[in-house]
Amino acid sequence: MAPISKVLSSLLLPLSAMAAAIPGIPVAPQEVPAGAITGAADFLAKGFSAMLNSESTERVSNSYIVVYNNTFDDDTINFRQTEVMNHIKRRNIGKRGLDGRQLSTEVHALAMNGWRAMTLESDDDMILEIMNEPEVAWVEANARVKLSASVAQMNAPPGLNRLSNAQPGNGNYVFDTTGGEGVTVYVVDTGIRTDHSEFQGRATFGVNTVDNVDNDQNGHGSHVAGTICGQTFGVAKSANVVAVKVLDGTGAGSNAGVLDGLQFIINDVQQKNLRGKAVMNMSLGGPQSAAVNRAVQALFDAGVVPVVAAGNENQDAANTSPASAPQAITVGAIDASNDQKASFSNFGADVDIFAPGVDVLSVGITSNTATDTLSGTSMASPHVAGLAAYLIALENINTPEAVASRLTELATASGAQVRGNTPGTTNLIANNGQL
Repeated sequence: MAPISKVLSSLLLPLSAMAAAIPGIPVAPQEVPAGAITGAADFLAKGFSAMLNSESTERVSNSYIVVYNNTFDDDTINFRQTEVMNHIKRRNIGKRGLDGRQLSTEVHALAMNGWRAMTLESDDDMILEIMNEPEVAWVEANARVKLSASVAQMNAPPGLNRLSNAQPGNGNYVFDTTGGEGVTVYVVDTGIRTDHSEFQGRATFGVNTVDNVDNDQNGHGSHVAGTICGQTFGVAKSANVVAVKVLDGTGAGSNAGVLDGLQFIINDVQQKNLRGKAVMNMSLGGPQSAAVNRAVQALFDAGVVPVVAAGNENQDAANTSPASAPQAITVGAIDASNDQKASFSNFGADVDIFAPGVDVLSVGITSNTATDTLSGTSMASPHVAGLAAYLIALENINTPEAVASRLTELATASGAQVRGNTPGTTNLIANNGQL
């Protein structure tokens, strides 16, 4: 995994931190994201807005993520959240946002392994009141997220054999049939066509945080799930997958919906005692988000292996989330035919490993036997998520740290190196050790 010092350079200081310079306003120690401005005078002198991601072009108007300072106890935070919920229910009735939408009266409370937050829609006055509460660590503008964009090419060959060979284009996919058995992989995406023959009953619906249609109307999530555990196309052919639908049929969603999806995963892992037997794949991205990155840490702390796509903008992955999350295993894409870095793949110190992401054949959604061929870091990430599930079952590895270490060890032992890579980026290529 990448170092803990992954920089959140675009983040700004919460307004509550300015209270230190104003007499009479109580101040508590703040859980401020790295890279934030750390002095009220400096903050004011630079004239920055007192909200994270407030200038993002992907911002969702009047929609916010409120993160609480973890130095306050649950009773205090619960009291504050109840106050906000009651205010929002009254104030948002009949009120419209800047984009003309009716503001929601719902507030979604998040509690992930000690991390507390909530998502809501609000007018300017209300959010300023919330930002000044001493219990609030920071407020972040909600932002749109989307698929790590992919393109299709029909009749292209699968790239599974790359995971069990030291060189591209050599031999077959060699694997242990018990790999992935007893492991659950949560697919945070557009949903999954659970009745597809590739899944043999091992795919189930979990939650939908984005719309009123639980099925996969896009195909992206089903394709990803097929690479993870499909009978033909999957890395871990005995693993289970759960659909965590946070993107709609167009491949669009928001960080607020993503956070609700991650909350479901933590609850499900705890209820089913899956700690050490769970992996999450997130093949999506948006602007850098301190809240999303912190939620990924909560998953990691809860014993879930978080695997994410690096993104397809051919830019530094540090600029995006969840790719910049320190605890995430961030996956870049190569062409399995020659180990060249895919031209679209993001790069940088936050990328931990590469996997096949060009012309990947997997599940389609037009029928329960359909196939599709897609390219993107969206397709590379599930190779590694599947490999994580495979290793957890095969080698009885039960912590995210150990899984990340083993992935690095096997990739290093293979001797394979990414070709044409960007300086400052790892050259490791995922491998299952069956050389």
